[in-house]
Amino acid sequence: MSEEKQRGIAQATDDVRLVERARGGDLEAFEGLLARHQQRVLRVAFSILKEPMDAEEVAQDVFLTVFEKIELFRGDSSFTTWLHRVAVNTALMRRRKSKTDRSVSLDEVMPAFNEEGHITVDIADWSEQASDPVLAQEAKSVIETAVEKLEEKYQTVFVLRDMQAFSTEETAQILELSVPAVKSRLHRARLFLRRELADYFEKRA
Repeated sequence: MSEEKQRGIAQATDDVRLVERARGGDLEAFEGLLARHQQRVLRVAFSILKEPMDAEEVAQDVFLTVFEKIELFRGDSSFTTWLHRVAVNTALMRRRKSKTDRSVSLDEVMPAFNEEGHITVDIADWSEQASDPVLAQEAKSVIETAVEKLEEKYQTVFVLRDMQAFSTEETAQILELSVPAVKSRLHRARLFLRRELADYFEKRA
């Protein structure tokens, strides 16, 4: 067993103890959960909202919700999964209320997918061009813009899996999806972003 996996198991075990104490009214235990998970919840919220103040407010709302409803947590999933499910749902609700939808339909812009959800045409590989530091920095902004174009169901999977480094299984649990559904959505999101970057580098060339 890897050291990282051992750390994950140890943290999950500690979370269970802290949750049990917090459900019994132990504020110190709740503060321990807050200290342990606050930064990642904040990062997840920011990845979805892109506004620091909005992300901070969502993080506060998330932990208030957890504090008020922690007795509802029954351990069907890990505390981390439950917490980040609350965080994602809270961030998405706030974004739906506060911004104009700028997403595009992948079915319209990339219609050539087979039954497995894989694209049936080639998209240029821009990885060698991206090694140029100047182009790579410019590409970062292009990627951020392209991520904003993704439909919510694709963008959320991409944010959790590729930006926040949750595993496929964790992402599936947080979003209450099957693992194949997560893989399919992530595949399509990556291909869309690859296409956007291919267009960018083609124009630069």
